[in-house]
Amino acid sequence: MVMKRDKPLLCDSFKKCILASEFLSAIGNPIRVAIVCYLTTGEHTVKEIVEKLKMKEPTVSLNLYRLYRAGWVSRRKVNRNVYYRLKSDKYKDIIEQISELYIAKEKKGKV
Repeated sequence: MVMKRDKPLLCDSFKKCILASEFLSAIGNPIRVAIVCYLTTGEHTVKEIVEKLKMKEPTVSLNLYRLYRAGWVSRRKVNRNVYYRLKSDKYKDIIEQISELYIAKEKKGKV
């Protein structure tokens, strides 16, 4: 039986699937998910992120670097401060979907 497809595959090549997997694996860590969730509120310095998440600066910096390398965040340096923000509003949408699916359910006692 041959299945008919109305829409093209979202990942029409294995190479694109690998790229998507690498991009998504960057948030496959609870610390990075927390950082990205916080960055949905806007641009923040490393110090602000450390204080908000109550984590050590080296831990936050290392995970911010991983998010930066994967393309989730952009950064800019002003004097001694480094500011991070989500690279695209589309990423905010992704996190909001994840929040709806998992985090909000947990608050309601469904997970």
